[in-house]
Amino acid sequence: MKVALSQAQFEALQVLLARAAGLVFDDSRKESMAYSVAERIRASGAPDVDAYLLLLDDPAERQRLVDEVTIQETHFFRNPPQVRALRQHVLPELLRHAEVNGRRLRIWSAGCSTGEEPYSIAMLLRELLPSTSGWDVKVVATDVSSRALEAARAGVYGARAVQMASPDQLTRFFFENEQGRYEVRQDVKDLVEFRHHNLVTEAVPFAPSERIDLVLCRNVTIYFGRETTRSLMARLHHCLRDGGYLFLGHSETLWQVSEDFRLVPLGTGESAAFVYRRLDAKRDVQERRAVLPDRRTQDDGPQQPPERRVTARRTEEAPPAQSTAEQLLAKTRAALAAGLYAEAAQLAADAAALAPLQVDAFYLRGLALVDAGRDEDALVDLRKAVYLEPTLGFAHFLLAGVLDRLGHPAAAAREYRAAADTLGLQPGDATAEELGGRSVRELANLCRQLEVRLVGQVEEVG
Repeated sequence: MKVALSQAQFEALQVLLARAAGLVFDDSRKESMAYSVAERIRASGAPDVDAYLLLLDDPAERQRLVDEVTIQETHFFRNPPQVRALRQHVLPELLRHAEVNGRRLRIWSAGCSTGEEPYSIAMLLRELLPSTSGWDVKVVATDVSSRALEAARAGVYGARAVQMASPDQLTRFFFENEQGRYEVRQDVKDLVEFRHHNLVTEAVPFAPSERIDLVLCRNVTIYFGRETTRSLMARLHHCLRDGGYLFLGHSETLWQVSEDFRLVPLGTGESAAFVYRRLDAKRDVQERRAVLPDRRTQDDGPQQPPERRVTARRTEEAPPAQSTAEQLLAKTRAALAAGLYAEAAQLAADAAALAPLQVDAFYLRGLALVDAGRDEDALVDLRKAVYLEPTLGFAHFLLAGVLDRLGHPAAAAREYRAAADTLGLQPGDATAEELGGRSVRELANLCRQLEVRLVGQVEEVG
């Protein structure tokens, strides 16, 4: 069934979803909205769009529409640098703090989707704290989608969702059911509590006096307007304890949104993860320094936030004679999947030296440099990639983000528009593994939204 929305119908839905869940749908998402409405018309039996709009007076149907329009795409142990930071730095520190403060630990997975993120955190906790006897440990996982929460509570996943789990983790934390799917073991489920929660319209799901040690709110604010994000960050800051951590998604930043958190690097070299921390301005300077890695052990000089980080450019070295460009690119993809961004960047550079017109070499090197926080270096390779292949939507998407972070909103808006236009040429069900498994449709819609936001910023300044 195909549905065409009039402008008045689309605007009514925009207002409803903004009020119900804080979701922003610009004009570029009109077609995807029509698809979602068509699905709900089919399921509800409404004869047409106007009749369906009347059904939205029912809170239950509003929730079903929210479920339909929110995209759920994730997997276990997503974002290797952040997983390493959690395993090696954040969770051990939080457990040490809890050990001397009543053995109580609270973690909030805000926007938990179908459960992969909170279960991943619970699995890392089980590795670090095999027995929770005598402890009060809870991962509170919330989402606005009832359908996503139903899947999360079931805890049953396909092979795609567990592709980042090691063989040991698969054996220890999952069992394979009769249908060949992977089910989370009960000792992991026991650490996670799922709740329905709206980040925009509801207060934080904790008592006013309760303080949280870690909040993960990854790839959530990309769907919100700036003021909505600013209000949310104020509430997250209030519920976090002093010294608590905030994890955002790869493309999210608090620059010009909130000054209540400090960006800190966890790890060393180019595999470091940059995360936010709530640090009271009155705390002693030495105490704050203690949370950062020892920079003297790093071989690339002092680290800065990704937007300003300066690193030495690579030296030109001849690639191994026995390797072909395709072999080097295969190794590049493997290094990216493992989070070895410096190695991936060098492999891609070697491939480019062998095949100067190979667009994938420049695209993958740009991706590796972006993941390493080296935006200025990535700019050169990504521009080469879109020059060689103007229809490479993923390269336009990465280039737009780099330009935005480097303070060039007008140029970034143009690249987001190019990304949306070229991504629209891809099959509707295509995904990009190197961009976190996002669907092409989701990326195109996101690019339209970011373009509109940046154009608005440029017009305000002008």
